[in-house]
Amino acid sequence: MAGQSAFDKQQVQQSSHSEGSGLLEHLNLPPVVIRFIKKNKKNLQIGIIAVVAVVVGLILYSSYRSNRIQKASAALAVAMQAAEPERHEALIGVAADFLGTPSAHWANAELAHEQMKAGKFKEAGEQYWAVRKKISGSDPLFALLTFGLAQANEAAGLFEAAIIEYKALQKINGYEREGVAGVARIYEFQGEVKQALAVYEEYQATFTGQNQNDPAKVEVDEKIARLKAMQ
Repeated sequence: MAGQSAFDKQQVQQSSHSEGSGLLEHLNLPPVVIRFIKKNKKNLQIGIIAVVAVVVGLILYSSYRSNRIQKASAALAVAMQAAEPERHEALIGVAADFLGTPSAHWANAELAHEQMKAGKFKEAGEQYWAVRKKISGSDPLFALLTFGLAQANEAAGLFEAAIIEYKALQKINGYEREGVAGVARIYEFQGEVKQALAVYEEYQATFTGQNQNDPAKVEVDEKIARLKAMQ
């Protein structure tokens, strides 16, 4: 009788099964883990495939978004350098073609600035507000939009709304001065000199130590003296 071939199908299958089964043991995994893996082999394979698919998808999306942001930045730079009326149309194009990107937000902010220059204060305020609600408070554009919204509301005669925005500016580092000046200016315009004076005096108290010689404090001191003279 001829000897059994080394390539006998059954022997190969048994050998393969034996090696595959022993691989987990060679990894020094606990018996309970080995049993779990063997029992859920198919589900684990599906899970691994799913995880790999998600990771690859995220990498591709990240690459796509990065490329889109770069194109948006380039388009915004070109739009900002253009002369009217091309500049206006280019900004609209950036806002529409790159929706959701930082450059699109800046383009919309610039369009709001144009409305301010044209005396369309209410429309400008609505534009500033629409852009601001799409970004986070940590975005550098947030403070600028708040300032723009405050000015638009003030120019439109919406003084209560303007005061709210100016007070919000007082809480943003680097914009305290604009916020104080805005609130006090509105109070003074409304004939509320005491309230305007109180706003400046509260701000004045924040200057201590070396800040006593700050140009901003000198300006506040002058405004306080002027308002006191009006009483």
